[in-house]
Amino acid sequence: MNNPINKWLHISDLGGDPWILPIWSAVNDAASSGKIEKLPQSTIELGMHISTRLNMHPKAIDRINLDCVELYETVKNADPKYEYTPTKRGYAFDINDDLKHNILIDIDALLFEINSCCELIGNLLKALYEHVGKHITNTSGLVLKDILKNAGIDTGWFIDLDNHRNFFMHSGAPYIIVNITNAPRYDLIITKENIKTFDNQEQFLQLSDINNILQGFIQSKPIIQENLIKLFKKL
Repeated sequence: MNNPINKWLHISDLGGDPWILPIWSAVNDAASSGKIEKLPQSTIELGMHISTRLNMHPKAIDRINLDCVELYETVKNADPKYEYTPTKRGYAFDINDDLKHNILIDIDALLFEINSCCELIGNLLKALYEHVGKHITNTSGLVLKDILKNAGIDTGWFIDLDNHRNFFMHSGAPYIIVNITNAPRYDLIITKENIKTFDNQEQFLQLSDINNILQGFIQSKPIIQENLIKLFKKL
């Protein structure tokens, strides 16, 4: 049996990403004027979960950026014997295990967190539409994509995020390679297996691909926010 919990401290979580606040303001205005019932606690909690995840993203991004600076500094003077080319097999370059695993963990975490946040935002959207009597039959992911498409936003990032996250969550683990083709401008390659060539785009992604996913997500936030605000202001 677990030890009883008789005394504890709640940790405050104030500030951070304010994405949810204008939505709550529109909801509260509609409720105050009697147009809708107050939101159930479960929906309010969902908004809190989204805010927490939105606050977590920048931390993973900052860590990845800092670790990549350290990684690139480590490899910049690597002996040519470690270099791989299409016609030459080199040797695996050894780096600090903490640095390597921190990068892997944070890449994995960032993909998971963005994907999870998209799911939560989709769930919130469906819950708020249901609350005003508008039933949605599609999945939350399809609803989000439809809203973004109608706003002229390319949703390719959404598909890439889902595919990459699903692979690393259910089928494999990331492995990193440093692209030194344009040294000293380096890029990070995240592979899904121990590959020897880069002909198959399904086998790897680059840090720039993750940045495209991140930018797509960032661009989608105000679109979804505006959609939900209008939902309640038009009641």
